[in-house]
Amino acid sequence: MLSPTEAAASGACANALVQSDFACIIDHALAEHAAGRGPLSALLGLGPEALERLCAKWFSGMALPDLSVPAPAPAADQEAIALLLIWRGGDGSEESRWLAQILARRAMEGSHLWEDLGLPDRRALGHLMARHFPRLAEANSRNMRWKKFFYRQICSDSEFALCLSPSCDDCPEKAECFAPDGA
Repeated sequence: MLSPTEAAASGACANALVQSDFACIIDHALAEHAAGRGPLSALLGLGPEALERLCAKWFSGMALPDLSVPAPAPAADQEAIALLLIWRGGDGSEESRWLAQILARRAMEGSHLWEDLGLPDRRALGHLMARHFPRLAEANSRNMRWKKFFYRQICSDSEFALCLSPSCDDCPEKAECFAPDGA
């Protein structure tokens, strides 16, 4: 059993990790926004109210641009990924719900998910998934690429025989992601 001091230190460390997750993602979205790629709501898949709550909770005093622009309606794939994350992986927290929407939206981009989130590497995405979506992280026991894993989960739930993620055909690393099982 943890002492109150150990429990407080553990909670502070966990909070720092969650804040770091959001900081990487928001910094990346702000850079894309500055490059003219769109409003934050469209880049992150969160409406203005959710973005305001997220910033108020984790980045007090930070002002975000374009909070009057609503998030566009999500694509069907995006909705399916968000539902997968929320229902099969999340812990029900507000942070998990926000991240489910963000991950689902960023999964629609053409690079690896960790790159599309602004994370430093693929391992950082694995740690984020383990923190916020522990059941899905555990289910990905073979360390499959996350976009591929999401689509495989959705398609197996829908009884499809094979389902590819939306941008694999154009990816220069397609052979690496679709290597034979066990490789």
